[in-house]
Amino acid sequence: MCNSCKPKAYVGRMVAIGKSDGKPFVGYRVSSRSFPNRIAVAKGDIATITPKDSADVSKSPYISYNCIRVIGERAIATNGSHTDVIAEKIQQGYPPRDAIALGLLTMDYEKDAYNTPRIAGIIDVTGLGYLGIIQASGMNIRGFKPEDGAFFVATYEKTDFEKLKLHGSTAQEIAQSMYELEFEHPVCATAALWDGAFEIGVYNG
Repeated sequence: MCNSCKPKAYVGRMVAIGKSDGKPFVGYRVSSRSFPNRIAVAKGDIATITPKDSADVSKSPYISYNCIRVIGERAIATNGSHTDVIAEKIQQGYPPRDAIALGLLTMDYEKDAYNTPRIAGIIDVTGLGYLGIIQASGMNIRGFKPEDGAFFVATYEKTDFEKLKLHGSTAQEIAQSMYELEFEHPVCATAALWDGAFEIGVYNG
């Protein structure tokens, strides 16, 4: 089958860590078939995924959450409420790998119809970062120090850590670059890019 004829993959939510023009970043994208009517909102050091219709929250406890937190010289991105658990561990002085492990083990994979994995990423100002995933089958965490480019993990199909091309000179441009990746059902994206401090940008299509 020719590349242009291949169907796009549906990867669900995805977390990326990397560098763009030498600047470290984390990125997060929502792809969704069940709850597409959501947006990313940035306020201060936090980015939140929220439904356009607040009534949707009653349909699933997993669709609204803080997806990015900035803690000093580190930025965290995840696909659920474990963002706050990991941020708390970082604030308590845990190393990033341990903070991810504790956050994923505490919250476990989502108990929805798909046993959706929880995914997480952390990067610091030096560009050293970690990605983690917990599924029904187990947990995996790996450290990376990417040059320009990125590594990512997603909730479906792309559940191993893979390289990814992202670009942008601002956090919003990186978020847009994630949104425009060739995966099905994009909803919104957000990123935090280091430029003397981690700045958050969003892209809602």
